Amino acid sequence: MEKDYVVIGENYIIMTQDYTQKLGRGAFADVYRCKKLVDGVPSDEYYVAKEIHLQRSIPKIKELIMREIALMFELIGDDSSTVKIFDHFMGKTGNVIYIIMEYCEGGDLDAYADKNGPFTEREVAEFLYPIAKSFVNMHSRGIIHRDLKLANILLGKKMEKGAKPIIKIADLGLAYEMEEHNSPQTICGTPLNMAPELWGSGRRKYTEKVDVWAFGSMLYKMIYGIYIFEKAKVEVKIQEGIIRFPRVRLTSLEAFDLMVKCLRKNPTERISFENILSHPFFTKKSFKAFDKVFDGYFGNFEIDINKTYDLLQDPNCLGITNPVKTAFIKHNEEIINDWRELKQNQ
Repeated sequence: MEKDYVVIGENYIIMTQDYTQKLGRGAFADVYRCKKLVDGVPSDEYYVAKEIHLQRSIPKIKELIMREIALMFELIGDDSSTVKIFDHFMGKTGNVIYIIMEYCEGGDLDAYADKNGPFTEREVAEFLYPIAKSFVNMHSRGIIHRDLKLANILLGKKMEKGAKPIIKIADLGLAYEMEEHNSPQTICGTPLNMAPELWGSGRRKYTEKVDVWAFGSMLYKMIYGIYIFEKAKVEVKIQEGIIRFPRVRLTSLEAFDLMVKCLRKNPTERISFENILSHPFFTKKSFKAFDKVFDGYFGNFEIDINKTYDLLQDPNCLGITNPVKTAFIKHNEEIINDWRELKQNQ
């Protein structure tokens, strides 16, 4: 009987159907769903096989791949939000390396957000809190992801209505391990999520705060359903230094404050992941009206990423003025008053 699978290693196979229907494809790698051979029989459980093609044109590519594998093994030790790695081996031809990882059947958060977003702030908090928590661990170990984006966040299970997401951080191919008195200089990442310090000509030093900017970009996309900048104009808009908030929904003070603190141009002024975890956006008990998505009033704004704002200390720091008090403005004033009362009672 003819086998309906392709053997990729001593213990792993890719079923013929899965081989023709890849989970993903990149410049240097293909991703497949695979199974493990147990006593010569394919298991019921699925895994993911990342097939990395060794490009001779890329210096030290094998060394870079092995570093990615080492970082993955290091991070999964005490972090359930990092995609688990089970095995790695050379392909039979000698020009590919396979990494065997856990299968996340929910797909990536970018595709899920495009299909189901924008989300309520409660939902956004549930999606992003595990990511922030994982990055506290990552940065404490001196590791910068350098390609944080929704497409690199996977859902461990298919999302059921009302269920909390199982978040998995993937793709450490561009990750960098900081060393004492040494900062990365290689410019890399995905343009839509790249921090201001990564743009411009020449090599420049940067820190783990590039991940914080990317997190703020993800927060913006999850809340508003669009990216901060158009793909073709990112560098121009970064130099302009203005971020516009669309009139899509009413945004809470906490959400707005967290976004502007993640998206400061000066990385030393950008909030850390440790402080993101304790930010009121994640710690508040009630989301009130923000459990619904509707048109709003904070969306009528532009912020200058060169300036420092703190909406939690001064809700009117953006100079919100409007002679005509619409229903949205009245509602927002109620939120501001509620916030002030809460601060006074603490």
